[in-house]
Amino acid sequence: MLHNLSCTVSFLVLAAGLLASGAAWAQLASDSTAAQRAQEACRSEVSKFEEAIGFIRRSQGNQAAADLKEKLLPARLESEILFKEGYCGLARHIREKKLG
Repeated sequence: MLHNLSCTVSFLVLAAGLLASGAAWAQLASDSTAAQRAQEACRSEVSKFEEAIGFIRRSQGNQAAADLKEKLLPARLESEILFKEGYCGLARHIREKKLG
């Protein structure tokens, strides 16, 4: 009888462990999906800024668009932010400077 109780307890502990690890995997998948959505939102925000520059390019010409973009967001700074903080860092910079 003690042996059966011991086996049952072991099984319950194993089952609880498997359920907990399944919940952890589900949480990781959920976190990953949330991170992907955040990245997509950041890319979308940066894209809107680029679309505005594209409008200037079409209406005022390449040089006017290049000059404006360099004035608002110098290429060196853009590269630095993208390298260090990714698209969300760049989107944050655009928001903070009210460029978007």
